[in-house]
Amino acid sequence: MAASETPRTVARISKIADRYLVFDAEDVALIRRYHNICSVLVGTTPQNPTQNVFLSLPLELLPEEASLLVEKKVGNLVDETAHHTSSLRSMDKVTRSAYLGLLKDRHHKARKILADDQSRKVATENTWRQKNGYNAPIDLKAASERQESATETQPLGVLPKIGALDSKSLAVTPTTSSGLHESLVNSLSVVTAPCTRPLHRHLQARGYFVTPGLRFGADYSVYPGDPLRFHAHFLATHYDQDDKISMLDLVGSGRLGTSVKKGFLFGGEISVLGNPGIEQMRTFCVEWAGM
Repeated sequence: MAASETPRTVARISKIADRYLVFDAEDVALIRRYHNICSVLVGTTPQNPTQNVFLSLPLELLPEEASLLVEKKVGNLVDETAHHTSSLRSMDKVTRSAYLGLLKDRHHKARKILADDQSRKVATENTWRQKNGYNAPIDLKAASERQESATETQPLGVLPKIGALDSKSLAVTPTTSSGLHESLVNSLSVVTAPCTRPLHRHLQARGYFVTPGLRFGADYSVYPGDPLRFHAHFLATHYDQDDKISMLDLVGSGRLGTSVKKGFLFGGEISVLGNPGIEQMRTFCVEWAGM
């Protein structure tokens, strides 16, 4: 980051189909580094959608996490669909030209990346041909020049073939409204933050990292630090004051937690006796012995 740039302090949270997503890598770094929120990456590559080992942007937040960031005033929650549509329809000419210029710039950058990749492939192929006695190397430059005229007539966002080895066209699709919202900060379509659970707020306030706990049959997995450095210490489940907790849940969750070297933590808010308007957080931890 250049010295003249102002560090980002507010993350943009996009609400799309009742899901809370963060698309910008800088926003993801901000909320992870300073607010103990890492959540789950859910993005994949369009040309290889079956890969699921290393997912990428966007980051999907729990409703509790989105609410917490908005409450701390470090997150702007935006109805992305409504904002994007209204921005495209109501932009002035200067903003529209700037946005189209941004798309063209991305288009040319993608073409350059593809061309560089093709050059590497051709160089490797020519090396192989020379070693195996082939005298006619592949001429990428000639192939590119033959298709240069076709480039100008391509629709915006669609890339033509660069060389003989390229058998597929490449489309550049903007994944966010980046380029629109910078000049329209005051007209964001802000939506109401979702409700948060007291247990999540309680753990966050004490410096824990909290991620979804579905893999262990709980509401949350609770880490003492960044999940890249620590294993989870607790499986956590939230209960309201009037919820009944069955013995089957206690035994099952307690034994499961112990078998994966974690404690089963559960809790919620209860009303203070004599002060109906005041609520107090209570938590308990179960660890199974003799396994």
